[in-house]
Amino acid sequence: MGNAHFKSSINIRPRQSTEGEVGEEADFHIELLLVVDVGIIGLPNAGKSSLLNALTSAHSKVGDFQFTTLEPALGDLYGLVLADIPGLIEGASSGKGLGHKFLRHVERTKTLMHCISCELDNPLEAYRVVRNELELYNKELVKKPELVVLTKTDTVSKEDVEKKMKILEKVSDKVMAVSAIDDESLKNLKKCLTN
Repeated sequence: MGNAHFKSSINIRPRQSTEGEVGEEADFHIELLLVVDVGIIGLPNAGKSSLLNALTSAHSKVGDFQFTTLEPALGDLYGLVLADIPGLIEGASSGKGLGHKFLRHVERTKTLMHCISCELDNPLEAYRVVRNELELYNKELVKKPELVVLTKTDTVSKEDVEKKMKILEKVSDKVMAVSAIDDESLKNLKKCLTN
């Protein structure tokens, strides 16, 4: 009991008190569940951060090495929230390479934009690795709407882009080719995302 308990008309400034009791204590882990309209996924170094920066006014860190992005970066495209999810690798579903941490972010997306680099010799294998990790982590993730985006088209020939597009069109009915430095392809991608 404190001073207010002992206060009265004749004891205006009480000097009595009682010993306090041990209070309750707890540790809390609070996690912000931010729902994102479009999650940009793919293997490391697939051009996800460059694409986010080109589509929005985001300033995501870009580098020519794997795992440049370690935390999701957000951007706004005409009211749509886009999130650059750090690169997923084989074994991510079992926790490899901070996989669980990264895959938790994918759960909070409404739509997936799956980026695959034109620099890869086998784009189909890259697609399957990421899809497999999503399914192993949570089967509901592979049911989300998905747009497959072949990135870095400026690094290879037109013939190579067309060949890789045909390969990816066998596994997805929504495939686009884009370069972060080609305004026309970015404009087409923006239209696809906002319609």
